[in-house]
Amino acid sequence: MAINEALSAADELAKLSSHTLKEKTGRNWPEWIEWLDNLKSDGRAHKDIVALLEDHVENTWYRQKIALGYREAIGQRQLGELLSGYEVGISRTFPIPVQKAWELIASEAGLSIWLGLLVDGCIGMGESFKTQDGIIGIITVLAPGSHFRVAWRPEHWRYNSTLQVRVVGSKSKSAGKSVISFHHEKLPRAADRDAMKRHWQEKLSDLAEIIKGKSGSL
Repeated sequence: MAINEALSAADELAKLSSHTLKEKTGRNWPEWIEWLDNLKSDGRAHKDIVALLEDHVENTWYRQKIALGYREAIGQRQLGELLSGYEVGISRTFPIPVQKAWELIASEAGLSIWLGLLVDGCIGMGESFKTQDGIIGIITVLAPGSHFRVAWRPEHWRYNSTLQVRVVGSKSKSAGKSVISFHHEKLPRAADRDAMKRHWQEKLSDLAEIIKGKSGSL
């Protein structure tokens, strides 16, 4: 690709300014793009671009940033892609107070919906577990009334992803509403991001059905 002449020292790619990149690596975005273009990098995978940079950029983080920024500039970087993989966030507003929403997602019924039925382990701070669906995990944060943070991995994934399940008060002027959200990070592939987006949307719908069925008592 040809260098975009509109790029300047003030431009930003991969959430990194051209000025900072110049300071840290000796080249700004136009210069790195030209350098990678000369190596015909537009057809290369992310990891291959990072490998090209190994002898030229000492810091691993900046190698990753340059590769992401280059792919962003040529239109290869995909939605939700980060240095650590892919991420997705899903949320829904429910007609119940925050405390009731927390009680729901922390209850046996609620956990069985969004986490799954346990076949091993237990739910508690620092506890590990395995579900009937083959999800292996560790509860890394459990903040009552607020959120769970979980190291979450299907058996066929090589590495853990990070799942955060949070309850907050709705900004709606109507009192007594809350928002339940799922934020899933470090997903291996774009396809996994799409799959988990559908997965957590389904879980929110399932939680909505419980709330609807218990509307008289919540």
